[in-house]
Amino acid sequence: MNDTVYKIAIAAFLHDIGKFAERAAGKRRGDTYNAPAFYVDEEFLNNNMDLYQPNYKGRYTHKHAVYTAAFIDHIEKLLPGKFNRGEWGLGDSFVNLAAGHHKPGTPMQWVVAIADRVSSGFDRDEFDRSYNAAGDIADYKKVRLSSILEQLSVSEGKKKEFIYKYYLREITPEYIFPDDGNVVVPESNEKAEDEYRQLLFGFVDGLEKIIRTGHGENIPLWFEHFDSLFMIYASHIPAATVGQEIPDVSLYDHSKMTSALASALYLYHAETDTMETEKIRDYSINKFLLINGDFYGIQDFIFTEGGSTGKAAAKLLRGRSFYVSLMSELAADMLCREMGLPASSIILNAAGKFTILAPDSEDVKYRVKKAESEINAWLIDKFCGQASMGIACTEASCKDFVTGNFPKLWERLSTAVDRKKYFKIDLNKYAGAVEGYLDKFNNDLSKKLCPFCGKRPSVRDIEGDNQLPKDEQSSCVICRDHIFIGSNLVKKNRLAITSVDADIKGDKLKEPVYGKYQITFTGGRLTELSKAEDLIKYWDIGISEDGTVAKDITARFVSGYIPKYRKEDEPDDRLLGGKKREEAKLEMIDMIKEGVPKTFNHIANKSLNFTDKPDKFQGIEALGILKADVDNLGLLFASGLPEERQTLSRLATLSRQMNNYFSIYIPYALKTKEQFKDIYTVFAGGDDLFLIGPWNRIIDFAGVLNRTFRSYACSNPDITISAGITVCKPGEPVHAIADRAENALEMSKNSGRNRLTLFSETAEWKDFESLNSIRGTLNQWLETGKINKAMLYRFNEFTAMAKESERIISNSTHIRLEDMECLKWQPRLRYSIVRNTDKSAMDEVLESILQWISEYKGVLKISLWQVLYEKR
Repeated sequence: MNDTVYKIAIAAFLHDIGKFAERAAGKRRGDTYNAPAFYVDEEFLNNNMDLYQPNYKGRYTHKHAVYTAAFIDHIEKLLPGKFNRGEWGLGDSFVNLAAGHHKPGTPMQWVVAIADRVSSGFDRDEFDRSYNAAGDIADYKKVRLSSILEQLSVSEGKKKEFIYKYYLREITPEYIFPDDGNVVVPESNEKAEDEYRQLLFGFVDGLEKIIRTGHGENIPLWFEHFDSLFMIYASHIPAATVGQEIPDVSLYDHSKMTSALASALYLYHAETDTMETEKIRDYSINKFLLINGDFYGIQDFIFTEGGSTGKAAAKLLRGRSFYVSLMSELAADMLCREMGLPASSIILNAAGKFTILAPDSEDVKYRVKKAESEINAWLIDKFCGQASMGIACTEASCKDFVTGNFPKLWERLSTAVDRKKYFKIDLNKYAGAVEGYLDKFNNDLSKKLCPFCGKRPSVRDIEGDNQLPKDEQSSCVICRDHIFIGSNLVKKNRLAITSVDADIKGDKLKEPVYGKYQITFTGGRLTELSKAEDLIKYWDIGISEDGTVAKDITARFVSGYIPKYRKEDEPDDRLLGGKKREEAKLEMIDMIKEGVPKTFNHIANKSLNFTDKPDKFQGIEALGILKADVDNLGLLFASGLPEERQTLSRLATLSRQMNNYFSIYIPYALKTKEQFKDIYTVFAGGDDLFLIGPWNRIIDFAGVLNRTFRSYACSNPDITISAGITVCKPGEPVHAIADRAENALEMSKNSGRNRLTLFSETAEWKDFESLNSIRGTLNQWLETGKINKAMLYRFNEFTAMAKESERIISNSTHIRLEDMECLKWQPRLRYSIVRNTDKSAMDEVLESILQWISEYKGVLKISLWQVLYEKR
């Protein structure tokens, strides 16, 4: 660990902490402050304003700079002791590095100052001319963060509005949603200060909790905990409240981006021996390297097929899904360690992709290639070419990040990333037969080939491992590890990542990730491991039912939601529905243990409906699989904002906000809404979603998904989501149902996006809401005897005829006589209703059905089939 790099990185991260503190400080009233968040000695402010604040036309500006120094001075005991030791790192004191960015006097202070300016998208002259002279706007404490999602548009001439704001609250599933600014913005400065004050109280309390963990001497680990804590408390604080600047970049994202830029700048100038003020201020030289990593083959990896057993299928699914996030996270960490960068240099990280900001040098490029080669060699060896990592690099100067230039830089990186996809695997190294593959098999084992993946050989050391199912005692190392992870994700919320040589007591991976990273879910000896710097990461991966997230260690929203048996499930006879053999029933009963993950069989049983008879149920016993993602996300990221407003900090804010909906809100909604507690998260992050649950609850949740996503996206018509749902029996192979769900999603995309595909029919979301209402009417008709189930089957035939008639009329130039039978659907419908419907309801049914089929054609099947499946 390079102490000076971390000193620069953390100081840059804290450079604007004074904005947080100053906005929370109460006004002077007599001899006391109005309940200040922390005591700031006026003598300290008066004595140091000349040191940290610029003087413009006889007045001091940017008072947050001196508040940064005051805050660091005040909470000295809540920060690692190294921060105030003169021997920690080179150059300036830590507090001067953090607070001197508006009045830099040394080269290292200029590194932080330039990073601050570039993060904001200012060019050199513009910053000197305007920003450094600007003052805060009136009532600046009342300003609340605007939503970038509201502003995105790919439509020509769309009016940009700024109605939606974020509540000044810590990150929770509830408060990640924006709301009408008239509701969000406080009425008075006193109220605004109080909101900042309460937020700052929580932040300072969190700093104290981190120090109490004993991780303060492990600076990289402490920094990750601090990063997480600051994300929780500063993600809804606007970074800028000056001039005409739109307050849509959060203080957290601006601070993290400044840290990443400062780290890269310092290393560039240190390695090129150009640590001079004018060289640091030069915007024209390529000083940065943007590094993008992309994990290829995610879906094939998660839904791998080929094993001879279905045992532990759910554990494997959980483990593999989590493992993808793990490999992406640790590949980025490995690269940073190779280059001597802190974790804050990972500026984007979601859904198997990451972007790192590094210094531009031949040594760094060599290290990137070396790490990429090591990662892919390990992936080829362990996963037989099923997964690989592509890493693309693009050089950049400060000028490239400036407002108006950044889109071209991002386009260059995107082009490099796309080109890399054509070279996923180095065929010069790995083409042809895999040498030594057959030599790895042990013919003395009962199952030579791993029964779970059907690809890797079983290993003697795994025989009888306590992680394997009792009746499957053979496994390869990788599948054993995936089962180990899948088992522990439902039992424990905390995960430790250590060096491979760390002395860990208890279960851990048999095959460390990339041969370097060990994983354990135990909590013992972590303080000791931290002091020895063997503890690399320590995550809390869950969200409690009250919506709070961990503040003493790093919070990572990667575990999703897994349905578990509850006391309410014990008397639920549906869990035995559909089982005929007594032996099978007893087996199902034995599985019902509180706190244990539900099996797919039990989840499917939850789709059955109660009847008047206690042991009789209606409906089909089946799973629903939902796959969804955001439409045109790449286009929205690339050109959703005007070029003059595209900056790296806005991109980071947008990426994190999009990921929050899927990784924070979706799992929390499933965990807390009773009707959805049996829905299983396979993955939820980035802009992707994959859920498995009772088929009818999945369909209900699809409507909630669209409504809440629209609310989250500020009802912006240019930000939409598409989904596909398939219905299947619980015993079907996971890879098969995943393929069908993917095909359903593709139907939605190919039909124009902003749609849902269900039962092989595609409907716009607005029509899906109407079809739900029709479903309710059909159910009411059945219950009141206006129609019978036989009529529903007939209606289904007529919808198919109406769909076919539309096709031949619209698209055919030559119509065969036998094809014209479908044109008779209306008279045949009238005849069926007259013959089979209750006379008092005949007119109502006929009028409604004619209207529905005429409007929706085959899409009406979505309503009809739901009712038929529910009543079967």
